[in-house]
Amino acid sequence: MADLKWKEAIEKVLEEEKKSLHYTAIAELIAKRGYRKSLGATPQDTVSANLTTDINTNKEKSIFAKVDRGYYILRKFLDDSTQLLTDDDEAKEVLTDIKSKKESHKIINAFGIYWNRNLVHWKTTPDLLGIQQIGASEVNFKDQIGIYLLHDSRETIYVGQAIDQTLGQRLKNHTSDRLGGRWDRFSWFGFYPVNANGKLILDIKLKDITVNHLGDILEAILIESLEPRQNRKQGNLFNGLEYLQQEAPEIKKKLKEQIIRELADKI
Repeated sequence: MADLKWKEAIEKVLEEEKKSLHYTAIAELIAKRGYRKSLGATPQDTVSANLTTDINTNKEKSIFAKVDRGYYILRKFLDDSTQLLTDDDEAKEVLTDIKSKKESHKIINAFGIYWNRNLVHWKTTPDLLGIQQIGASEVNFKDQIGIYLLHDSRETIYVGQAIDQTLGQRLKNHTSDRLGGRWDRFSWFGFYPVNANGKLILDIKLKDITVNHLGDILEAILIESLEPRQNRKQGNLFNGLEYLQQEAPEIKKKLKEQIIRELADKI
């Protein structure tokens, strides 16, 4: 089946589900059901942009309706008109979303949780490969900057910053320093956002950051990475920003070569 247009794919998912869904869930279902093979690097952002644009352009004539922050439904499935945000509420929500993207996300723009050290090929400049969701294009975060944590099987053993050196270089250093044998997982929170082509946007400027912004971000980082039992997950702040780790192709190649050698030895 040929790729549906993004709007068609979004409509098809909401038609089938007959309920409101978060835009990240819509993007994942589009991929899972094969409505688009070509997803780009940021399919969740693309879904969000398509929904927001259609509603802002077509107003009440849009086939989509927004029922909560990040949640959308086909307008025909609204059970009650009170479910629908009023024009004033809609405007406030849109402004809040824009403000959120510009303010909250201007510090942390991508992150990965508990990535596996053994899935990285630790060459001179190691690639740190991730995807926003299954089926999306790979992004290489080796040149990312930000905050990172090193974990062993029990706890977080080190927190550091990759500013003067990139994330890839800092992690590479930790494979041979005093911490080299103590960690097997790492988490990272990056300042650089990702564009639709899967490239890091390196020329962003961090300005007008308030104490409240820093407090919100630090709280969210700690909750996301440490997962305290008494805290609710603060995932709403980071929706669409988490990336899933991908195994380095060099490791896949080595495993394949090892299997071939083992089979050859048995002949």
